[in-house]
Amino acid sequence: MKSTKEPKVKLTLTVKKSAIENAKKYAQLDGSSLSSIVEDYLVEYSKTSKAENQSDFKNSLAYQLMGCAKGGPLDNMTDDEIKDMRIKDRYGL
Repeated sequence: MKSTKEPKVKLTLTVKKSAIENAKKYAQLDGSSLSSIVEDYLVEYSKTSKAENQSDFKNSLAYQLMGCAKGGPLDNMTDDEIKDMRIKDRYGL
């Protein structure tokens, strides 16, 4: 069975000059090309699905703490009111 080779397309990126220079040195030491390194990264990056990323977030401490302060004493205060209260508390004003 003959495998079909996927066509290559040109991609233009804007990257810091130093990053390109360092990546080219790495590619040369690795015996590969900068294009193949970028391609490999994009393939690996796209393997991680959005659902997996959301699942990771739902298991995080940040997600578990979301909404825990609702209904608290600061809930109906504006940011400026909270800031003023903290300043008064800190400096005894």
